[in-house]
Amino acid sequence: MTEMSWASIARPYAKAAFDHAVETGSLDAWSALLSQAAAVVKKKPMQVLLMDPRFDKMLAYECLLVVCKLLIFSAGENFLKLIALRQRLLILPTIECLFKKRRTEQANQVTVQAISAVPLTKSEGQILALALTRRLQKQVTLDYCVDGKLLGGLMVKIGDVVIDDSVRGKLERLRHSLVNQI
Repeated sequence: MTEMSWASIARPYAKAAFDHAVETGSLDAWSALLSQAAAVVKKKPMQVLLMDPRFDKMLAYECLLVVCKLLIFSAGENFLKLIALRQRLLILPTIECLFKKRRTEQANQVTVQAISAVPLTKSEGQILALALTRRLQKQVTLDYCVDGKLLGGLMVKIGDVVIDDSVRGKLERLRHSLVNQI
């Protein structure tokens, strides 16, 4: 199954969990449970078992209950059971990711990935975060990354949107412009 189809399957589950968490004021409890359960499902041995059609998915659910026993609550337990019954435990990491995304959107926050050829200084990072906060009208958290393939400049990824202000990007746009003029 592709990551795209997993997101399509996981989206209604994440929405239902998030809506319930908001209604009951239990966002922290849901976040903790989903994080722990997703961490278990991400482990290679668990993935091998969950992909095996002979393996009883309800045993995996029982394992999750044991591992998450300090975090479990009635609605969370029912949620995990439903996912296990529908044989969807493999999408728990995707559900957790979508749940986190909804939570940051609700808090009017966004995580932005800044990719540069060289590490940004602290002041450059602050200036970039401030400019993006003004532009996006959301609280911005920067996630820094250095890409040695960039000649210079900066690429910024905001969800699915990419702002390419790198030298390579500028050269590519120039090349494309020249080719279209011929």
